[in-house]
Amino acid sequence: AGLRQAELRLDAEGDAVRARLAWDSERAGQIQAELGTRLVQQGGGWQWAEDAPLNGSVRARLPQLGVWSMLAPPGWRIAGTLSADATLAGTRNDPRWNGTLAADELALKAMVEGLDLRDGRLRARLAGNRLILDEFTLKGGPGSKVRIPGRAGNLSTSASEASADGGTLSFKGEMGWGPANAAGGGSGLSMDMRGEVRRLRALVRSDRQVTVSGDLQAGLNAGQLRVRGKVTTDRAVIILPDETAPSLGSDVVVHSAAKGREERAAAEKQAKERAAQDEAAAGRVNQPLLAKAPDIEIAFDLGKDFAVQGRGITTRLEGQLDIRTTQLSAPPRVTGEVKTVQGQYRAYGQELDVETGLARFNGPVDNPALDILAIRPNISQRAGVQVTGTAQSPRVRLYSDPPLPDAQALAWVVLGRASAASGGEAILMQQAALALLGGLGKGGSGGSLASRFGLDEIGFKGPGSGGDLKESSVTLGKRLSKDFYVTYERSLAGTLGTLYIFYDLTRRLTLRGQAGHTSGVDLIYTVQYD
Repeated sequence: AGLRQAELRLDAEGDAVRARLAWDSERAGQIQAELGTRLVQQGGGWQWAEDAPLNGSVRARLPQLGVWSMLAPPGWRIAGTLSADATLAGTRNDPRWNGTLAADELALKAMVEGLDLRDGRLRARLAGNRLILDEFTLKGGPGSKVRIPGRAGNLSTSASEASADGGTLSFKGEMGWGPANAAGGGSGLSMDMRGEVRRLRALVRSDRQVTVSGDLQAGLNAGQLRVRGKVTTDRAVIILPDETAPSLGSDVVVHSAAKGREERAAAEKQAKERAAQDEAAAGRVNQPLLAKAPDIEIAFDLGKDFAVQGRGITTRLEGQLDIRTTQLSAPPRVTGEVKTVQGQYRAYGQELDVETGLARFNGPVDNPALDILAIRPNISQRAGVQVTGTAQSPRVRLYSDPPLPDAQALAWVVLGRASAASGGEAILMQQAALALLGGLGKGGSGGSLASRFGLDEIGFKGPGSGGDLKESSVTLGKRLSKDFYVTYERSLAGTLGTLYIFYDLTRRLTLRGQAGHTSGVDLIYTVQYD
C-alpha cells in the first residue's frame, strides 16, 4: 500500500472516551477519523449504554480502490476512486450522520463469470438517519464479434453489436436506520430503491454474452425485503460445450485428509450458527436483518434475439418466465414456458428441424418438463427424434409418422430413405458402421465424417445371410433435393462401382436408375407393414 502512517489513539478521562485514527498511504489513500462517546460505571464495571452520546467525523480519500480487491472473492476485481466527508452525532442506538459520499471511475469485473461493468459514478448524501442515493451508474462492457450464425442463430449482426455501447445501469433511492425495535420489530433498517437498466451488456465472455433492459424496485420495510422487476433480454449468445466434464461413478468413494478437515470445519461452523440462533431466540442478540420471509417477484422475458448453441442444438428461444422467491435459503420457483424458434438439432450425424420445442417450468429452474420433436427435412417420410420427460430425466426415442420399426426409422433419419439391405445381420452391421463413422465427429464443430465431406451418407453394407465378406460394400450418398438422391456403392472385392439415382415420384412410388457393372431402371412401389 505504500504505507506512510498508521496510528490509532485511544484517550480516556473520567467517563469520556475518544478514539482517533490516522491512515496515510501512497496507494491505499488517506483516512482521518475521530469518535467520542461516554461510558457508564455500573456494578463495579464500565458499560456502553444504548443512549450514550456520539460525536465524531470521518474524512477519507481513496484514489485506488483496486488495492482493496484482495478483500473481494477470488477472481473479482474492483476499481475507482472514493471520497467521503461526514460528521457523526446522536446516540449509540440512534446514530446521526451528515455529509457526502462520492466515487468516480468505478469498475467491477469477474472474468470467470464474464461480468464487466465500468465507468461508474456515485453521488450520495448522509442526512441524519438516512442515506440518500442521488446517483449511481455503471456502464456495460465492450462488444465483440461473437455470434451464432444461421437462420436459427442471432438476428443481430456482429458489426451492429460491436458498434453499440455497453448500455447503462442506474439506481436512485434512499436507505434509513433507526432503533432495532422500530418498524415492526426488525433491525430498524428501511430501504426504497429504484433501478433502471437500458441495453446493459452484463456478460461479455467469448461463449456467453447477454444484453438486458428493464426496471427494478427494491424495498425493505418492517423487516421484510420486497423486490419487483421486469427484465427483457435484448440480445443473448449462449454457446454450450458439446460434452460435459468427466466425473467419477457413484460407486467411487475418495477419502482425503484435506476433505476431512473441510468437513470438520463445516461442522464447527454449523454448530456456531446453531448456537447463534439459539442465542437470538433467547433474546441475547439484536434483531435479525430480515424478520420476515422475503417477497421477490421478477418477470423475465427472453426477447426476440436469444440464441443458444451446443449439445447438438442451435436455436433461438422465446418465452416469459416468472421468478419468485420467499426463502433466501431455497432456490427460486420458476413458472412459464420457453419455446424454440427455427431450431435445428443434430442427431445421428444429421441436421433435424425442430418442429416442436417446449420447456415448461413449474418449480425448480433446473428441471423443466420437455416436449421436443425434431424431424429430418426434405424427405418423403416423416422421421426424427422425440424428447419428453424432464431435463433431469429425459426420454429420447426415434419418431416416425406413420409409425415404423426403429431400424427403418433410423434409416430414414440417417440415410434419408428406406434401407435397401435385408436380413437382421445386414441391418445390425449397417447401424454399427454408421454409429462408428458418425461418432468420429462427436463433440466437434464439424459434425460427423459424412458432413465434413459434404455428404449425407457414409455407410457399410455387410454380406447377406450365408454370404462372403467379399460381398460387403461401402456406400456414399448425397441428397440433391427433396425428391432426388444419389448413391455410389463400391464393393470391397470388385473393381467397378455402381451409381444409383433415386427419384421419388410419389410417397410410395420411386424411380431408381443404376449404372455400373449392371445398368438398368427400376420402378419401385413400397408397401409398409409390421
